Amino acid sequence: MQRRGFTLIEVLVASVVLTLGLLSALALFMQSQRMMMASVRFETAQRVLNYFEMVHPIPDPDQVTGDPLDDDLLNIEEERAEDLCDDLEIDLGPKDRELISGYVVSREVDDIDDEEVKRNGGIYTVRTTVKWGGNLRGVEPEEETVVKLWWKGAKGK
Repeated sequence: MQRRGFTLIEVLVASVVLTLGLLSALALFMQSQRMMMASVRFETAQRVLNYFEMVHPIPDPDQVTGDPLDDDLLNIEEERAEDLCDDLEIDLGPKDRELISGYVVSREVDDIDDEEVKRNGGIYTVRTTVKWGGNLRGVEPEEETVVKLWWKGAKGK
């Protein structure tokens, strides 16, 4: 007598193999989705950073008359991305405005003493930081920081 079909053991083994394959594919899909969302967030942060640099470009050395550590052209408190767009008169659609909502940007000169300024020839480190995300439940905001060197020049010596 010839047997047709599958035994119960064969069906169970095939089901386990199929389940493991589907779970692996689902895990890869979820990881890919997380990476795409992170990419969108960082792309938006770069966009906001560009808006900030248009509104508040790093000044030429002759525009900074006092101590760079206290100068309002170099050190800028947190600003909302929506306010930057308003300053630039950029007409964002509702979707883009929602995308940049919650992003803030600030810029500061690293605090260094006079000895170090003399040693490095009047070069200061300027950090521009874009922050987003975070919430009241203790989740820390994400951030991207761009570091530039700024030279005070001969006047700063």
